[in-house]
Amino acid sequence: MPIVLEATDIKKTLIRFHGRNVHGWQHPSAHNWREVRYLYRYTEKELVEWVDRLRLLEKQTQDIYVLFNNNSGGDAADNAKQFIDLLGIEYEGLASKQLDLF
Repeated sequence: MPIVLEATDIKKTLIRFHGRNVHGWQHPSAHNWREVRYLYRYTEKELVEWVDRLRLLEKQTQDIYVLFNNNSGGDAADNAKQFIDLLGIEYEGLASKQLDLF
């Protein structure tokens, strides 16, 4: 699927990382498609490419949300932390608003 760097809403934009496991996406009828499709760890190079893309989108929308759904192999959290570092975001723990949910 081609990347279209165009915000569809001036207030919120969602970027969702599903992984790039081509085999999993091209064989949707396989019995283990859910496990295979999202089994992917993004490389630093792949994430760096998205840093520049997010900087461009920042000019088009108020808030950008990034979701890592490459969780079959447990890679989502590690890639999210890596991406936070690449973006230079200083982040520690859950926001107090989120803590109120529990």
